[in-house]
Amino acid sequence: MLRFLTFLVLLAGAPAWSEVTAPGVTTAQLDAAVASVTANLPESDPQRAELLASYADTRSALSNYATFSQQLENYSQARANAMQEAEAIKRQLVLDHQSPQDSEVTLQDVSLPELEQIIQVDRSELEANKKNLTDIRAAIDALSVRPVEVRSRVTELASLAAQLESQISALADSAPGNSADQAALWRSTAQFASVSMEKAALEEELLSQPMRLELLKAQLDRTSYTVAQLEKRARLLNQRASKLREGEAMRAQASADLALASTQGKHPLLRRLADDNAALTKTFSARNRDIESAETQDGEIRGAAEQLEMDLTSIEHKLELLGMSTVVGDILRERQAQLPAHGELAQQISDNADSIRASSLRQVELEDERRLLRNPGQYVFELLDGLAPEVAEEMKADVIELVHSRRELVRKATDLENTYAHALGDLDFALRRYVLAVDAYRDFISARLLWIPSRDRFGLFYGEIGELEKQLDELFVPSRWMRVLQGLPSHLLAQPVIGVFLMLVAGLVYAGPRLRHQLMVTGKQVGYVRSDSFVSTLQALGLTALLSVKWPLLMLTVAWLFEVRTEESELATALYLSLLRTAPYFWGLEFLRIALLPKGLVDVHFRWPANLVSSLHRQVGTLEMTLLPGAVMVVFFLSLYPRSVGGFLGTLAVVLVLCSIAYFFHRLPEFVHSKMQTIFRDKASVENPFWARLLRSLLIWIPVGAVLAVFLGYTFTAIEVALLLVRTFVLLSCILIVHEIGSRWLGLTRRKMAYEVKQELVRSSGEDVEPNIENEILENDPDLLNDEGTKLLNLLTLFAGLLGVAWIWAEVFPALNILDSFSLWHQTITVDGRDITDPVTLLEVLKALIFTAMGIVALRRIPGLFEIFLRQKMQVSAASAYALTRVFQYSATMLLVIVVVGSLGVSWSSLQWAVAALSLGIGFGLQEIVANFISGLIILFEQPIRLGDTVTVGDVSGTVTRIQMRATTIRDYDRRELLVPNKEFITSRLLNWSLSDSVTRRIIQVGVAYGTDMDEAMDIVRDVARRHPLVMANPEATITFDEFGDNSLLICLRYYIEQLDKRLAVDSELRLQINRRFNEAGISIAFPQRDLHIDTTEPLEIRMLKPDHGD
Repeated sequence: MLRFLTFLVLLAGAPAWSEVTAPGVTTAQLDAAVASVTANLPESDPQRAELLASYADTRSALSNYATFSQQLENYSQARANAMQEAEAIKRQLVLDHQSPQDSEVTLQDVSLPELEQIIQVDRSELEANKKNLTDIRAAIDALSVRPVEVRSRVTELASLAAQLESQISALADSAPGNSADQAALWRSTAQFASVSMEKAALEEELLSQPMRLELLKAQLDRTSYTVAQLEKRARLLNQRASKLREGEAMRAQASADLALASTQGKHPLLRRLADDNAALTKTFSARNRDIESAETQDGEIRGAAEQLEMDLTSIEHKLELLGMSTVVGDILRERQAQLPAHGELAQQISDNADSIRASSLRQVELEDERRLLRNPGQYVFELLDGLAPEVAEEMKADVIELVHSRRELVRKATDLENTYAHALGDLDFALRRYVLAVDAYRDFISARLLWIPSRDRFGLFYGEIGELEKQLDELFVPSRWMRVLQGLPSHLLAQPVIGVFLMLVAGLVYAGPRLRHQLMVTGKQVGYVRSDSFVSTLQALGLTALLSVKWPLLMLTVAWLFEVRTEESELATALYLSLLRTAPYFWGLEFLRIALLPKGLVDVHFRWPANLVSSLHRQVGTLEMTLLPGAVMVVFFLSLYPRSVGGFLGTLAVVLVLCSIAYFFHRLPEFVHSKMQTIFRDKASVENPFWARLLRSLLIWIPVGAVLAVFLGYTFTAIEVALLLVRTFVLLSCILIVHEIGSRWLGLTRRKMAYEVKQELVRSSGEDVEPNIENEILENDPDLLNDEGTKLLNLLTLFAGLLGVAWIWAEVFPALNILDSFSLWHQTITVDGRDITDPVTLLEVLKALIFTAMGIVALRRIPGLFEIFLRQKMQVSAASAYALTRVFQYSATMLLVIVVVGSLGVSWSSLQWAVAALSLGIGFGLQEIVANFISGLIILFEQPIRLGDTVTVGDVSGTVTRIQMRATTIRDYDRRELLVPNKEFITSRLLNWSLSDSVTRRIIQVGVAYGTDMDEAMDIVRDVARRHPLVMANPEATITFDEFGDNSLLICLRYYIEQLDKRLAVDSELRLQINRRFNEAGISIAFPQRDLHIDTTEPLEIRMLKPDHGD
């Protein structure tokens, strides 16, 4: 009955559900219900957990109800009293402005220590008021968007209330006495009351917003006035403290100078003590100026940091109101240009840290001296020790007076140093705060500037004619250019360094033919093992750099001519910046062009095909002629017209740069793909270099997309992309050159080692074939290049390239944060026992894809490095290193899959049913594959077979070349590769010829003719076996006379060999040696003998023929 009445009350209030409704349950009732459930139901009962969870939700709803009730009360009071409070604040501000307090009168009689304490207290109060000021501004800014949020939340609450009403209606008809229904009803009524109270609080919030806004504005004015007054008072306090310190310094210096003058003609000890005191007092004024400078810098840096923080808040508010418009883009670009460089701030922090260390050291020195002066009597005694008694007694009073003066001066110096250290600490805090503010502002700009258009969409096709005419009229004014050029001779004479550089350029031009000839000479011995040297490659590298530097150096020198010009400084600065910033890229392209000369570095030393080198040389030359003028124009117009991002002409220059980059990579030969592919993989696929093609496609389509962005108005974005592409091209070129130089060194080193080995074999054999050795050692022999050194070089080059590309494109990473606003799907996560819906955004998917690509590349390369580390550094055998590497690779792959899947919002709870279904499918249909997989794990861990073992499984024999999770590859003696399922090695009989010991026994049988001296024959066989280098001496070979055969006397040689792959060759060599030694000893190998029986029952016809006659 009670439940039915509750339902009627709620139903009667349903049309006006926004009216506040009582929860219908109290905390005491909940406590009693929880105690009853805890006492009556065991912990194993599922209903217990369900009821307790329902009661917990009800308690949470009651807590929310109380919170919203308090908010409603606060908003109601604000609506009633906020305007009166605001008026009171305004009246008080008027009175404060009419009668401001004079701080100078109250500070006249304050001592310096008391004044410093007042300064610290006022500084803390000022910081608290500034923080309050920031909070008030943030609250005012939040009120502008709060109505939209409130209306959205009210709509959600209406939907939630309707659901709760339906639940209450359903629960009202349930059977009485059901504790589960009672708990559900309490929960629904409490939640409905909480929703009603929240809605009422939101409505009251909207109604009270104008009043609260007025109160906040009044509080903002009052706090601003308080901050201004505190800042004014702080300046007065600092000035007063500085005056007091300066006065004390002057008085101390005057007293010390007077004492120094009084020691004229007295004992040198007195003179030295007085001189030390005078020197110490002279540091007081300098340290006081240092304190003033630190405090001034502290105030300026704090003000700059606060201004940046306020500007950031303001620009965020403007961005919310105006969106990503061109107006906001102009503001952001202007702010970005005004931000200080990170290196400048870092240098200031470093200099201040040096000052702090020096001050700390000075404090330690003063404290040490102060410790000595704590006992003046002992200090005076030590000073007078060693003097004559009458002299010591005569000057003792003067020494005591000087020591007491010294102690007081050291105290003052210590106080000054402490004050200076405190000022430096405040300055360091302000600098670091300023750095954080600058970084936050820069990150904010970087995250949004690339997505803001610089001009109207398709402005290049219409509406830009006026801008073009204006730019042409401003640029092509002869008088402007004449004023810039007229002062160049005088500027050249005033800067002798520029003349030196011009002479250096002239010298490089004059020496160009000679340097080019020397470049060709360095390649004459390349390819010849005995005369080739890595030094020639380094010489070629240096000559290439010298040949390529002259024109970029000339461009840099011309740029310096325009560095400081008073006439037409705007035009001169644009010329200076355009030439200065383009010169390094000019040098890089010129270096590539010279390196690609015929018979140059790439052609001869790197052994690239001549036709491809010639083609690349032409393409780099074309890139120079198109990219460099475009880059100069981009920087030039961007410097002249920063607000319009270079204007119409600058936009055309950007398009020229992007098109030249795209065309160059489009024409890139396939050979370069294979070269880049060797960095990504140990065994490059020339027919299908996937990673190199992917990189090339990105380098083609990124500039094409940037050109499209220019047409859509994103000129600034296209400029940034063009700059990053040029840097990426320079980086990849440098990486490729470094990789080729490393490959050249490795190949040359391996060739020389192979040459020395073969030369040693030639000398040991005594054969005169040394002239042919060099022809047998090919420079590009894969066996010489496919070693651990090459794999390590490829791996280091790959990671250096990835880190370099990440460092270059790191400027774009903040801009990708905008992708975090695009939700693709949602996932449910549990936080503190509550299910929360978390969106999976486009940024997270992009990160997952990038992480997957990098993980795939790393999983293909890191295991090789791990195996090299195990074999060379840990001294692990090849088979064990291979097994550990495979386990590491599979574990890393599983970890990569878990991380990537987890980043996409797929949790184990959502996968467990799929895993269960997959397990069922595996149990029926994939059991063979799983059996092979488990067998592969057993093989890797137990190692019944290892890489390189010679095995026989079933009717298959051969050498194990690869162990994978499903099957193992065995290469038989016909060089065929057989894939044997791993289960065969575990469940079938397996013969491993080299599991624990690779030694095996071989048998060779030799039959000699009857009548042979058997002792001599057996000695010959024994000697042959003993002389062979591969026949083991322990266990020793055995030679036995086995039997009298039908055709021969049978001798058996049983020997042991350790290298299984050499057993057939050793058998053959032993047989050859035995045959040769038997022939030398006159021992004949027995032939098969047969008895021929002739049937004499009939007449026989016998005919004698000569060998040269036919039948």
